Amino acid sequence: MTFEPQPNRFPCLPPSPKPFHMTDAVMQNGLWSFWLTADDSVLQFVNNLNCILPVAQSPFFRRTSGRVMVSINPRYDPKEAWAWIKDLLEAETQIIDLGEPWEAAIEMACQNEDEY
Repeated sequence: MTFEPQPNRFPCLPPSPKPFHMTDAVMQNGLWSFWLTADDSVLQFVNNLNCILPVAQSPFFRRTSGRVMVSINPRYDPKEAWAWIKDLLEAETQIIDLGEPWEAAIEMACQNEDEY
C-alpha cells in the first residue's frame, strides 16, 4: 500500500492509502496460500494474525517490493480466513470523510501544532 498526497486535504492529515492487492487463495505444498502486495506495516500486521502462518524471519528470506506469499493456518477454514483478511484490510484502508466540525477541529489542531 503506497500513499499519494491529496491536494484538498489538510497538510497534517495522513495521505490517502492506495489499496493493497491480494490474489485468490490456492493450494500450494499442502497449504492454502495467497500473494499479498502492500506496505511493510500492512504485511507485518497480517503476519501477526492468528489465522496466518508467520512468514519466516530467516536472514535468507527476501521480500520483493512489498509482495509476500501468505499461508493460511490449517486450523482455519481457508475460504473464511481469506475473506475475513480481505474484508479487514478493505475496511482499514478506507478514508472516512469527516463532517465540517471535525475538519475544522483538525485544521485548528494543525495550526496550533505549528505554533509550538
